[in-house]
Amino acid sequence: MSAAKSDIKRWFGWLALVVVFSIACVYLSNWQFNRREEALVAMQQLAQNYDSPAVPIQQLATLDTFVKANEWRKVELVGKYLVDKSVLVRNRPLNGQPGFLQVVPFELSDGTVIAVERGWVAAGDQYQVPERVPLPADATQTVIGRTRASEPSLNRTAPPGQLATINIEALASTTHIEQKFFSKLYVRMASESLTGESLSGVDAPKKLDKPQLGEGNHLSYALQWILFALMSAAALFWGIKKEREALSGKKRVSKRKLFGQVDAETEDQVLEKQQ
Repeated sequence: MSAAKSDIKRWFGWLALVVVFSIACVYLSNWQFNRREEALVAMQQLAQNYDSPAVPIQQLATLDTFVKANEWRKVELVGKYLVDKSVLVRNRPLNGQPGFLQVVPFELSDGTVIAVERGWVAAGDQYQVPERVPLPADATQTVIGRTRASEPSLNRTAPPGQLATINIEALASTTHIEQKFFSKLYVRMASESLTGESLSGVDAPKKLDKPQLGEGNHLSYALQWILFALMSAAALFWGIKKEREALSGKKRVSKRKLFGQVDAETEDQVLEKQQ
């Protein structure tokens, strides 16, 4: 195989590598663009829904369905807490302090049950459950809250009375509640009509503030991946160009040496004839 064909074969190998790398960069860039779009949708949805007027939960969800676009909508619940079924959700730090989220099933006036997240509870010593857990009043009352989609289970275990995530199926299984559950969502409590009353005599959980959502760095990451693809193509072009220039320079040097040798031989022959 000639040197030229060998060089072309090697350059095509590098070209194939650059093409594969560029395709990967385009895929990753598109992924970052999609994540940015999801973040923008979440920001817009939060802004539109968070301060909406409260409506009955039945207008936004059924026992088996919940539309993601209705997340953060404000709802009104009338019924009573099933305080003996209260659970704590693990590993929920707040401002750097370890703690739990309290979730209490709430029985509506029609007999169905929906999970209500009442707020954050600080962990006790050694990051354990606090000695006294705040419990709501068990009398009939009105709760105003905002809808949230059920969290994935993540297949994590938890001690009795605790959950790894706010997964409604896991909550129903843990609490052994026989009534029909709203299975696709829970409600983050904003206010209770019986806030001054408590079964435990402990201050109510700390209500979580409105989330501060941002689009993150997805746009800059997406543009960086595109730049990496362009840089790889430019690097291949530059490498081929420099290699061709180097090969061309070697050929010119070889020709000069050859012509210099011929001229020297011719000169010697002329001198010999003159003598």
